[in-house]
Amino acid sequence: MALDTLATWVSSPAALWLGGAGAVVLFVLFALFYTPARTTILVDTPTSTARADMRLLWGLGPSLTRRLFPRASAGAPVAHFNDVARIGHALITPGIADATIAAITQLAALKPRVAEVALVINVEDGAKSRVIETAVQAALTMAPPALRQVCSVTQGGAAGAELSAKFELDASPARLGSIWNRYRRSRAAREFVKRLRRKPKPVKKPVREVRTA
Repeated sequence: MALDTLATWVSSPAALWLGGAGAVVLFVLFALFYTPARTTILVDTPTSTARADMRLLWGLGPSLTRRLFPRASAGAPVAHFNDVARIGHALITPGIADATIAAITQLAALKPRVAEVALVINVEDGAKSRVIETAVQAALTMAPPALRQVCSVTQGGAAGAELSAKFELDASPARLGSIWNRYRRSRAAREFVKRLRRKPKPVKKPVREVRTA
């Protein structure tokens, strides 16, 4: 009896309308997630800015913002980036320059209208500064020539490090999420975060970086 009732309901107009509505909802969600969005990515550690502002469906749909830092922290510098010991130890993480340049290369492959990345370091340690600059320059030599024109690393400024970046491009949330997830799950990025959270003990031996393939 119950099976007959279920079969009758499934074949009813109400069930057909419900199924059609569900299909439409899934199609809309798929379109929002996988079609290009007009996107602006902004990073500025002195103001705790790290967000992606997206206008979905080629700029014709609703707006969506994804933030790395809480909204309440906006305007204040990222504390760990101003801690010379922490950021100095984190920036010499083996492979972090290669992983970061690889992620930027993937963004550049999406043909952004604007692409700018700048790292300013002042770790108050000549050896560490040279290691950081050498690692970044080595990673850039393997990147496309056009990318070398939009990435810079310099010494100076306030104690610690300042990272700023801006990208304006059309890319789907799914594509951008894939690039971000691949980067943050990399061994180098996970080690970088671990070092940034833990203040290193002072060392007497010269600092050396072991590059990874």
